[in-house]
Amino acid sequence: MDLGRKLKMIDDCFKRKGNSDLVEMDLTIAQHHTMVYLVHQKDHLAELKELEREFRVSQPTVAGIAQRLEAKGYVEAMQHPSDKRVKMIRLTPEGEALCKRSWEKMQARTACMTAGLSEEELAELDRMLDVIHRNIEAMD
Repeated sequence: MDLGRKLKMIDDCFKRKGNSDLVEMDLTIAQHHTMVYLVHQKDHLAELKELEREFRVSQPTVAGIAQRLEAKGYVEAMQHPSDKRVKMIRLTPEGEALCKRSWEKMQARTACMTAGLSEEELAELDRMLDVIHRNIEAMD
């Protein structure tokens, strides 16, 4: 079994189909994930450095996502109130409404992806993927 290859194929397919689902909303998976993250933050606000750590991507990647979301009116950029060097973004009401729609689309995609699995199987799959993730993170 080539587990790494299978996981890569699943990830590639999910991204391709997810991006296809979101194209009508003029969103990418990365933009969707950023907005979902903001929905769950106090005041729908996060530092760009926080997003870099959360999504394990570079500063230019996060900055580009933030700029595109700001240009579309879904987030607003600002400086940290006590440290002007720190850049932050906040989800706008328009962004929050769109995020709800994109979340529903992604939940429908996930339901199709996991069709035929029982609740117990889904819980076990989630647990096993967490174990694999921890093991990969612990590797040298």
